Amino acid sequence: MSKVPLEFGQPKTRYSNNLVDSMKMNLAKNPNMKAIICEDRMETWAEMWERTNRLGNGLYNLGLEKGDRVAMLLNNCFEFPETFVTTTKSGFIMTPLNRHLKAGELLYQLNDCGATAVVINPEYLELIKSIQSEACNLKHVIVTGDNKFEDTISYEQLITQSSPEELDVQISPLDIHMILYTSGTTGRPKGAVRGYMENYHIGVTVCIEWRVRSGDVQLAVAPLYHAGPCAWYCATLVSGGTLVVMPAFVPEKVLQNIERHRVNWMMMVPVMYNALLNLPEDVLNKYDITSLKMVISGGAPLHTPTKLKIKQYFKNSELNEFYGSTELGVSTTLRDEDQLRKERCVGKPLQDVELRLLDQDGKEVKKGEVGLLYSRGLGGFRGYWNNSTATEEAFIDGEWATVGDMARQDEDGYYYIVDRAKDMIITGGVNVYPLEIEEVLLKMDEIQDAAVIGVPDEKWGEAVKAIVVPKPGVKITQEDIIEFCKDNLAGFKIPKSIDFAETIPRTQTGKILKKELRKAYWGDNYIQVS
Repeated sequence: MSKVPLEFGQPKTRYSNNLVDSMKMNLAKNPNMKAIICEDRMETWAEMWERTNRLGNGLYNLGLEKGDRVAMLLNNCFEFPETFVTTTKSGFIMTPLNRHLKAGELLYQLNDCGATAVVINPEYLELIKSIQSEACNLKHVIVTGDNKFEDTISYEQLITQSSPEELDVQISPLDIHMILYTSGTTGRPKGAVRGYMENYHIGVTVCIEWRVRSGDVQLAVAPLYHAGPCAWYCATLVSGGTLVVMPAFVPEKVLQNIERHRVNWMMMVPVMYNALLNLPEDVLNKYDITSLKMVISGGAPLHTPTKLKIKQYFKNSELNEFYGSTELGVSTTLRDEDQLRKERCVGKPLQDVELRLLDQDGKEVKKGEVGLLYSRGLGGFRGYWNNSTATEEAFIDGEWATVGDMARQDEDGYYYIVDRAKDMIITGGVNVYPLEIEEVLLKMDEIQDAAVIGVPDEKWGEAVKAIVVPKPGVKITQEDIIEFCKDNLAGFKIPKSIDFAETIPRTQTGKILKKELRKAYWGDNYIQVS
């Protein structure tokens, strides 16, 4: 057999699988397409490219170098996608920060990533100033707007005073693109490292799975600093579309934006869909939402009653539910046609994603059995920044990674997230998964929200406790709930006690803060049964 001629050993194109080349091609094809819209402010792809050139050159003029970390403490605002594009094509490693962080939490993340600069909205200036002297590497505080505050740099002035020339920076797919901090619901936040190659593949995968095309308009409703919205924006940058940014979630304004900007796709978390669909019927019927072709849900379980409402209201749209994480990216999707026939299911793996379910000994479990979910694919993370121990714990064989979620697979190959391993209750040596019990509780018409945790028990080690939020004006007793559970759950899964609350603490993506709930019963330094 003859060898392949040398000239065919490598591709001729210099195209590299990272977002920068995609953006450049989309700019060349559609310079006058709208790139970013936020309320009454708009700029085209050409305008965005010039402003981000200026911002990138301005940061280099300050002394920043490729690979320096640029933190972003920003609301959902016009400057967020601009800074996202700037850091991407400049070779800086972006670090979006949760805008609800307290001073100590913020300081930890700034020092952990070693941020050289931070871009902030004016309302966070006092917070940054309170910790700036302790932020070891932080040299530059860039504040959005025209105003020049003491010892800071004006975002707009930096753009105005810098060159619009193209940045002379070579970006490799192997370069680090961003550090995204986990929510910290099970411990101190860790910085998940994602590269240009991974985020490019995430963007492409989203486009393929949810049929995002060039020119499509995306509505960004959830906080942009989260991993999900970062992935969705990668899809818009890869495909060459328009990002419409909502500064805050206001249900009726979601509908106004869909109509005004002819939005094609959006992602919201279940609590947002619930709030929107609880609007009065005359408000829901007031707006033209026919441009919307894809609605996506994730971040927390989407309960069947909400699914039915979504499908009934968004008649021209497909509903897709996904499972993903900061570390693993988008792992599975439950497509529209499976929504009502695969209850509590997160679907099948996306393109270029493989999943495995392993027991405590590292052996694959049989279909139908619960195991620890591991993922391998082109969109996964590379490890945790400055945390080799956590990285080693997350990976096996250097490529299969887990975030500690327990799952099972049915005979058709569909996956079901059972719970987080650290949320699992062990009562009398038997594993109990809170999510299953929460699903049953939420079937009661009288219950608005519910969470299930394990609490100390002298006899069983842990006992199942439910925290329940009744619907307004509804009376319900502990006995009513336990009786309902008896008809729907095995005896060892039935809550031994019920507490009533006004709200369930959740992250902005809708995940229950189990750690916060447990504190009342275990204390700050609790040691749970293992």
